[in-house]
Amino acid sequence: MLTSKKKGNVMRHFLIAAALALFGSMLTACETLNSPAMLQRDTVMEAARHTTERYASSWNADDMAAFGALYAADARHITLGGEFLRGRPAIVAAHRANRARYGANVRMVTRLEGARAITNDTIVAIMRLEYVNDPGAPNGIQTARLTLTMARRGGGWVIAQAQASAPSS
Repeated sequence: MLTSKKKGNVMRHFLIAAALALFGSMLTACETLNSPAMLQRDTVMEAARHTTERYASSWNADDMAAFGALYAADARHITLGGEFLRGRPAIVAAHRANRARYGANVRMVTRLEGARAITNDTIVAIMRLEYVNDPGAPNGIQTARLTLTMARRGGGWVIAQAQASAPSS
């Protein structure tokens, strides 16, 4: 038999549990109403794939205006050699000089290795770069991996941060 004190404790615990359950469901409803759904996987992959393809095609065409347009005006880029580039003009200048060092027959090939949304306005993508027909590289191919942080700006996606690294085998 429950004493009146025990009945009071049971009732108090029941009311606390009910209040917590109600509060939790209200919190979930508020999050749903105030938080847009996370980007769909196909949207993420399409944006990353588009950037990856344009990266190589603009570099191969020596179209540094199109190459620069892939980057935000205030972007940062860390090269494979560790140089820290600040802003689109510095990034374009370094890649223009890089492109000039290679012969006309050297081609950049890119492959998207993966991408995921961090927020609805931020995607992190990893792409593999290969410079094909590079006479200074073993077997004529120089490789690197580029990790991109892409930001949604003005309805499109631009590279806000890039970091090159040596690829794993």
